[in-house]
Amino acid sequence: MSRLRLAAALLVTAASTLAAQAPKRALTPADWDHWNSITGTAVSQDGKWVVYSLTPQDGDGEMVVRATTGTAEYRVPRGFIGRPQMQPGARFDASAGPAPAQLSPDSKYAVALLYAPKSEFEKARLDKKHPGAPKATLALVKLADGTVTKIANVKSFKLPRDAGSWVAYLMESEDSAAARNGARNGGAGADTANGGKHKTVGTTLVLRNLETGAEARIADVLAYTFDDSAKYLGYTVSTKDGARDGAYVRVPGQDRETALLSGKGDYKELVFDRAGTQAAFLADRDDYASAHPQYTLYYAALKSPVAEPVAKAGATGAGLLVADWGNVSFTRSGSAIQFGVARVRPDTVPHDSLYDKAIFDLWTWKDKELIPQQKAEASRERNATFLTLYHVATKKLVQLTDDSIPNATVAMDGRTAMETTDLPYAIESMWGEGGTDVYAVDAASGKRALVKKKLMGERAQLSPGGRYIVYMDGGHWFAYAFASGRTVDLTAAIPGVRFDQEDDDHPDIAPAYGTGGWTTGDRSLLLYDRYDVWEVDPSGARPPLVLTDSAGRRDHVTYRVVDLDRDDPFIDPSRPLLLHAFNPDTKAAGFAWAQPGKRRAPQSIVMADVAWGTPQQARHAPQLVVTRGTFVDFPNLYTGTSLAQLTRISDANPQQQEFLWGSVELVHWISSDGIPLQGLLYKPESFDPSKKYPMITYYYERLSDGMHSYIPPGGRNIINPTHYVSNGYLIFEPDIPYEIGYPGPSAMKAVIPGVQMLLARGYVDPNALGLQGHSWGGYQTAYMITQTHMFKAAMAGAPVADMFSAYGGIRWQSGLNRSFQYEHTQSRIGGSIWQAPLRYLENSPLFWADKITTPLLMMHNDGDGSVPWYQGIEMYIALRRLGKEVYLIDYNGDEHNPTKRANQKDIAMRMQQFFDYHLRGFPEPEWMVHGIPYLQKGRDQVGHPAGEPAAASHDSP
Repeated sequence: MSRLRLAAALLVTAASTLAAQAPKRALTPADWDHWNSITGTAVSQDGKWVVYSLTPQDGDGEMVVRATTGTAEYRVPRGFIGRPQMQPGARFDASAGPAPAQLSPDSKYAVALLYAPKSEFEKARLDKKHPGAPKATLALVKLADGTVTKIANVKSFKLPRDAGSWVAYLMESEDSAAARNGARNGGAGADTANGGKHKTVGTTLVLRNLETGAEARIADVLAYTFDDSAKYLGYTVSTKDGARDGAYVRVPGQDRETALLSGKGDYKELVFDRAGTQAAFLADRDDYASAHPQYTLYYAALKSPVAEPVAKAGATGAGLLVADWGNVSFTRSGSAIQFGVARVRPDTVPHDSLYDKAIFDLWTWKDKELIPQQKAEASRERNATFLTLYHVATKKLVQLTDDSIPNATVAMDGRTAMETTDLPYAIESMWGEGGTDVYAVDAASGKRALVKKKLMGERAQLSPGGRYIVYMDGGHWFAYAFASGRTVDLTAAIPGVRFDQEDDDHPDIAPAYGTGGWTTGDRSLLLYDRYDVWEVDPSGARPPLVLTDSAGRRDHVTYRVVDLDRDDPFIDPSRPLLLHAFNPDTKAAGFAWAQPGKRRAPQSIVMADVAWGTPQQARHAPQLVVTRGTFVDFPNLYTGTSLAQLTRISDANPQQQEFLWGSVELVHWISSDGIPLQGLLYKPESFDPSKKYPMITYYYERLSDGMHSYIPPGGRNIINPTHYVSNGYLIFEPDIPYEIGYPGPSAMKAVIPGVQMLLARGYVDPNALGLQGHSWGGYQTAYMITQTHMFKAAMAGAPVADMFSAYGGIRWQSGLNRSFQYEHTQSRIGGSIWQAPLRYLENSPLFWADKITTPLLMMHNDGDGSVPWYQGIEMYIALRRLGKEVYLIDYNGDEHNPTKRANQKDIAMRMQQFFDYHLRGFPEPEWMVHGIPYLQKGRDQVGHPAGEPAAASHDSP
């Protein structure tokens, strides 16, 4: 046996050596699917373990449990957790995706759902007799020895947040296929005893002691939850005959349950307060026999757990019901319950009643919202609720929002609230001149006071303790005090420092640099200027203090607060404050310590040419977990008790060593306006400055701060630098500052000198220059090729061609008119088409299309909800009329950025083929030579080579 072991070891060593010596190869689309990301990272409360999932772009992943000291590691296959979008334009449903793995609060177990392999999901998708996804398995990993216990057919699981050795998990129904067939035929759970009312019946809930393995099984459970410390397990029950319907609690470890309320009906939204002493839920028991039963809010003190009704229909006003579709929660202090009331939701008009009627939309000039916006928001409006509080001590109900004031934020003690409304300015918001009225509210009485009329720009914020409302106006921060009703200018005493963004180049109010949080009890607020962190007294009694001693501005380092305790709404002023540090000149980043209440230069912990993730700290230990990466190094997980001394504990993509990669360089040049600029130049791994390379320029405003970001190989409608440099290209990403009114010329003044600077270095082929951009970048691409002939090929995704027609267009996803974008935001024209018609003309590529000599590939999808796809059509028609080389790809039903994985890979493939032909002399692809006639649509996808997926097509055979 020892000889066999030796032989095996020698074989492994030889294989590793051969792999290391094998020549590296260029990345292909077939390689993208296997690239992992690290998702769902969590650290145990004692800091001894980290759990995460390795999730491929497409395919089967695994759960990894790793000790933070030593080398102990457990790996459990999780199945198909790399799930790409298969339908164009479909909305992502987070509840349907793989749930993250979790660690038990006692730091002894890792718990996760395991899924079937991708092959089984594919088989189920094609199985017309028994459709439906394969069921999940629950895995319980004992951290002491790595033992894995698996439980099949589990729908979901929950762990308590703070304490306890318990897990609760809900089983799938015993016969899922029968249940699905029953649902198609009226539902196996139909309540025939109540006039055939359709009813969802629960399944088995299992409460398991993780230490002993003892289990209690509870039948017919629909929903369940622990209180934070696992003193109680709460659940709602729904049975076919209604005999055991109700809301129940039980103490884990005790073999009995207590009914908070029972009786035939529907029970929803059972919640506990943070202390685990109170519960609340909704139920329609007393009105269940009605055709449209009305719900009641119930409250129970768990010492004597008998629920009492506290809010019924009409309790806050005639015609208002307790909304069973709204959320129920306790305030952080537990002093009040938040829930929603609403009017009866309007019924949908039966389609057959409109058979001989005219069907139309009426748009009027007085509409607060455009009809497309009303349509886009119809579901939200139909399901809108008015936030209401039930105060436990006084038993008083206070409705905070209504039709005229739709938004409210409640302080954690439930005593105060902030209300906002933008409805008075809805029409002006169409062109970007809206505003928000802000009110301070006594949440115990509902009495409100106006804080700020028509606040523009930044949103107001309610302090967590509920003592202040803060907002920025005219570049100054203000604080309104609830106690006095007084408003104080917090930054008036800080001359020469701007708290709104100094380099903002939009024709609008400059946004604030932001806030860093509140110290305990709302005593002080942390504010940001461009570089430093300030501590200000919201009452105005104490002078402002620059915590970082202006070291940020002196050293050109931007400091920002890192929140290591996300559960605590306050910053503890007695503890050191962790800051993230970033040098915008060199792109180095790191961390430093500061101290609330003291003015001193930050104490540096680490500074390096890397990109850091946000650190996580164990709740009851100093152990930290953070990612650290560069363009070359995947952001793996590192751990330690100091950010200056970290140990790597993951290796997500060891296969990277097999591929040609690249490097990135920060480059500098001067714009045509004399402005010093930065940009990124990505170069192949085997870069030789004596050779000449094709170069594609890609842009989207300013990208250079991402210099050290790792970019996984992949493809869609934008250039992926990793893939392109692996395949022999240079990729240039220039920063672009903008002059208001001249977005197109601004791009020219920044980009062209940058390209010329690189050409002067001698290694860029002047006959192999490409341009690529999407959306805003797509517009700039279309514009620049009307002004210069230096580029040999260009790809524009979803470009605006005609700013006049785009100004009056609709963003169909939101239903908003696009005029605000031109007058006040990204398009930066700074006025309407009547105020600045020549600017719209001069900046529109369509009107200069006759100057284009550069071959142009466009992608503009007919389901684009941001830029109307007729903009791409206008450009296509113009260039076709002018006899220019142009191609327009429309992925049917897909969005601004393609959502379907096959579409993403297809546009990436065709874009590379387009550039390879024009910039590298590769053979011209068939689709560029002969096109794809409509009757052949999709047929070019059949038998596609591996790694080159089919494009979307409704007519694919």
